[in-house]
Amino acid sequence: MTTRTLEARTETCTFCPKLCRQACPVSNATPREALIPQQKMQMLHQLGRRRVPWTVEYTEPLYGCTGCGACRQVCALDNEVSQSLFEGRRQARERGVLHPALATLPERFKKRNERLRGRLREVVPRGRFAEEARVGFLPACDALAESPGDVGAAFRLFDLVGAGYVRAVEGADACLGYPLYAAGEMDAFRQHAHKQADALRRYAKVVTTCAGCAFATRAIYRREGIELPTEVVHLAEWAGDFVERLPERSDRPRALYHDPCHLGRQLGVMEGPRRLLARRAEVLEFSRNRGEAECCGGGGLVPLTMPATTRSAAEWRLVQARERGVTRVVTACATCKRTLGRVAGGIEIMDLAAALVEGVQGEST
Repeated sequence: MTTRTLEARTETCTFCPKLCRQACPVSNATPREALIPQQKMQMLHQLGRRRVPWTVEYTEPLYGCTGCGACRQVCALDNEVSQSLFEGRRQARERGVLHPALATLPERFKKRNERLRGRLREVVPRGRFAEEARVGFLPACDALAESPGDVGAAFRLFDLVGAGYVRAVEGADACLGYPLYAAGEMDAFRQHAHKQADALRRYAKVVTTCAGCAFATRAIYRREGIELPTEVVHLAEWAGDFVERLPERSDRPRALYHDPCHLGRQLGVMEGPRRLLARRAEVLEFSRNRGEAECCGGGGLVPLTMPATTRSAAEWRLVQARERGVTRVVTACATCKRTLGRVAGGIEIMDLAAALVEGVQGEST
């Protein structure tokens, strides 16, 4: 992890010959020079040096970042762009020039969590909760909101591999705060993160299906000094210990695996999901995969600040599936599933856990 100051990071990009421009999903989807990583960082550098005024117009490029980390992946200097741009969003907020689409985000975030707490009670049977469980399960908020069947699939997977002891987390919110961080709402993020860390302490381990939550607890919480003794792992990591307990499917459907940015590029979890999926499907690859995988466009609040860009990025990600006649894409991220699903047409976008338990009934284990 780079320890350069914000000014050093923006200066590094300002005088770079734009070698990462092809990596950014935002500038690829919306071909504006102002949205390539180098130009976004240069604008932040200019704002920091007060060479341009802090206005909504000048800060707009700062919100064209999904936080995918693709630019850093190809950067010879390992420069941290998304963290810098999110810091720029914090400074914009403090100056009263926050992007209009994010103006009431903390209030909306709080209300959504309240709704999802109730949704969790509707989706998960009472017997699946236990305050004293050693291993807790935290479903992705996007799954709770839009794909509750994927939450049930995770519990079926726990039972299938002999881990019925995993219980739904009590007391914590569905989201661990990444949207607040991405919006630059750092005070609200820290307050929320401390609250969630306290709620998770009772568990030795928490399994989540949210790539953003796994990344937030292991990278952002640590960077912000938020102590969380609980080990938070993604289901794709956790299930790797049980891969041999998954029955192999005889009629394995073809499926392209889409690497979620926060799980794959950011946390390095790339081979585990493929080993799991290979028990149940014929795993196919996008031409750009693993550390070079293209972002679906659903991160960094870009769906709120630049919705057309998110749609274009998602459509581009599915071009190869259409060209190859593949009708199923599997991903280990509920946000990726939602984003790709909205432009999928005849392509089925499937959650990893759902793909692992599909058709298990009647098969020997």
